[in-house]
Amino acid sequence: MSSSKKMVLEWKGNLRLEAKNEKGLTVNFDAPIAHGGEETALSPMENVLASLAACSSFHVLTILKKKRLNVTGYSVEATAERREEPPRIFTKIHLKYIVKGENIPAQAVESAIKLSEEKYCSVGGMLQKAVPITSSFEIL
Repeated sequence: MSSSKKMVLEWKGNLRLEAKNEKGLTVNFDAPIAHGGEETALSPMENVLASLAACSSFHVLTILKKKRLNVTGYSVEATAERREEPPRIFTKIHLKYIVKGENIPAQAVESAIKLSEEKYCSVGGMLQKAVPITSSFEIL
């Protein structure tokens, strides 16, 4: 069974754009100053990277919570390399997961990341067909 999503993108002046879903939730975009934008919001490619980190994180955090682990802090450093010539696609993406908490087993974090990457994260599932995505983690 498939589901559909609708997004409406509206021009907000210069190269500022606002995307709105059917519920009225929004995300803003802007272009880099070097390309005529004002950098008031993330660029589309930065949004792709942020979306990958967020999608993966929803699943990692849910899995760690189901394992009843006491996660007190969490972040992801997403880095990407891009081609110089158009289209300036990502050629490599790396996600570094940083998990803080008491008695967090490395195996639990590794397993949660693997499940997110291989099974649950739909953004990663689409992107990995086009670009190599690697990951690492640290427990503080």
